Amino acid sequence: MARARSFSIFLLKDGYATPDKALKPGNGLSKASHDGAVGKAWPTYLATKPGASPWWKSYFGISNPVTQGFAGAIVFVTANKRTFALTFGHMRHHLRDEAYEYDFGLRTTLNAVDPKEIRNTDELDPATSRRRRTQLAERSDINYFDFDGDSAVLRSLTGAIRPEYKSLFSHATGASNLRVSTQKLKVDLPDLLTDIYKVYEKDTYLTAFPDATNIQPVKDPAVLALLDKKLEAAVQAESDDLALTIPELVDFQEDFEVSYSGAGKSDLYPDAALDDYYAYLATRAVPVSVLTAERLQHHRLCVTTDDGVKKGDYSIYRSLVFETTLDGQATEAFHLSDGTWYKVEADYLTALAAEIDPLFVDGGLPTRTVHLESEYNKDQLVPHWSGSVLLDTQNISPKGQRQVEPCDVARAEDNKLILTHVKLGVHASDLSHLFNQGTTSLDLLYGVPEARDRLKKLITDRDPTFDLTGLTERAFKIEYVIVTKNDLTLASAALPLFSRISLRRAARTLTTMRTDASVMLVQDAFTAPPKKKKNKPSTAKKAAAKKAAAQAP
Repeated sequence: MARARSFSIFLLKDGYATPDKALKPGNGLSKASHDGAVGKAWPTYLATKPGASPWWKSYFGISNPVTQGFAGAIVFVTANKRTFALTFGHMRHHLRDEAYEYDFGLRTTLNAVDPKEIRNTDELDPATSRRRRTQLAERSDINYFDFDGDSAVLRSLTGAIRPEYKSLFSHATGASNLRVSTQKLKVDLPDLLTDIYKVYEKDTYLTAFPDATNIQPVKDPAVLALLDKKLEAAVQAESDDLALTIPELVDFQEDFEVSYSGAGKSDLYPDAALDDYYAYLATRAVPVSVLTAERLQHHRLCVTTDDGVKKGDYSIYRSLVFETTLDGQATEAFHLSDGTWYKVEADYLTALAAEIDPLFVDGGLPTRTVHLESEYNKDQLVPHWSGSVLLDTQNISPKGQRQVEPCDVARAEDNKLILTHVKLGVHASDLSHLFNQGTTSLDLLYGVPEARDRLKKLITDRDPTFDLTGLTERAFKIEYVIVTKNDLTLASAALPLFSRISLRRAARTLTTMRTDASVMLVQDAFTAPPKKKKNKPSTAKKAAAKKAAAQAP
C-alpha cells in the first residue's frame, strides 16, 4: 500500500493560471529541473535557504555547530482546465493574495466532511477582528463548537471525511487552501485534483452546515469593482471605519514585529495599525490620494520574529477590515475581511432591524461638545439627569477578580436602578465591548451579593440620598448611549452590521435576565484636533537596542 502524503492545495483564479501571474514579483524562487523524471513534469519553483545560526547560539556562547535551514516548493498542476498550486514548506506567501480562490479549501471541506465528525474550527468575528480556534478531544457535532453563524465567519474546519470521498483522501482541513492526506501516486494527481474540484462545486454545505452560510462571499466582478471603489474612498479619506489587522492567527507567545513595504523599507512596529501604515507612506512621500485597490494589493504587511524569520507576508488589501453599503442598495451590507468581500442579504437585515429597532428611543440627551468620553459623562450626562451619579472607571467585581465597571452613569427611576453605558463613536469593536459591558455587569449584580454591596457603597459615597430601591430589589434597566456623527433617524442602521448583531445578542441575554434595555443615539458635534504624528524608533535604533540587551550581563 502506498504511503499517505500531505498536500496543501490552492485553486488559482482563471486570470492567474500561470506561474508568472500567480507568483509575487521578485519572489527569488528558482525553477526546478526535472532531468530523468518519470512521467509528467509540472512547473515547479523552489526556495532554499542555507543553514544559519539561531540567535540563541551566540547569546549563550555555544561553540557547537548549530544551523537552521529551509527548503520549499510550489508545483503548478493543471487538471480539468483549472490550475492548482501545490505548496510544500512555508511557500504560500510567495503566491499573490489575489491569485487564488479564498473559499476553495473551506467550501471543499464543508462538502466533504461529516458535520457530526468535526475536530476543530477557526472563526473570525468581523466586528472585533477576533480569531478563535476551538478544538475538542474527540470528533463531535458542529453544534458543540459554539459557532455563531450570525456574527462570525468560519475560516477553517477539520473533520472526518464522508464515506463517498474516502477513496480520495483520508482527512481534510479547509481554509483558503485545502490540506489533504492521500495515498494517490504522482501519476494520479490530475485525476485527484479533478475529483476535488467536483467536490468544491457541490452545494452539500448549504444543508450540512446551514449556520456557516449566513454570510456569503461576493463573486460578481462588477459588484466587487464597486466595493473596491468604496474601499479606496475610505482609505484615501483615512476613515475611522477602517481597521488594519494581521489576517491570520498569531502566536503572541512568540516575539514578533511588523513592517511595511511597497514604497520602500519601513521602520519596525510592535503590531499592525493604520496610523503606522499612514506614517510609513508619509515618510516615503506617498500621498493617500493615490491608494487604489491595486496599490493596496502591492503594499505589504510583513510579520517577522526576533530572529528575523518571516512568519507572514500579506497585502495591505488583505489586512484591511471595512464595512459599507452600495449606493441605492442600502438594504444590503458588505464586509471586507481577510481579502474577501462578504454580503449579508436584505431579508436577514430586515429581520434584524425589526428585532432591534424598537430598542432605539429618543432620550433628548445633550449633543456631544467635549473631547473625551469621561468629559461627556461628567460634564454633560450627569448634569442632564438630576440625581444621577458618575461611576465611570469604577469596579464592582469581588476582590482578586478582573475589574468590571458597573456602568458610566447610574440613576434611580420608577423604583429601578438605571445603568447607563456610554461609547463615543461607532467602531464595531468598541460597540461590541459596550454591549458586553451591559450584560457582564448585570450578570455580576444579579448573582454576586458582594458586587451589589460594592455598588451600594460607590453610589452612597457620591450621594447619600440616592434611592437604592432598585438595587435592593434587583430591579434594573440597561441603557446604551452611543455618540455618533451618523443620522440619528437611522436607528439601528446607524451602527455597523456586526455591532447590530452584537446588540441583538446582548438584548436577548438581557431578556432572559428579565431586564429591559434601550439604546439612545446622541449627535456628535465635536471636531477632533488633527492627529499628531507618532515618533517611532527607527529600525536601526531598535536593532541597536536589541544588540545591547543581548550583550548585557
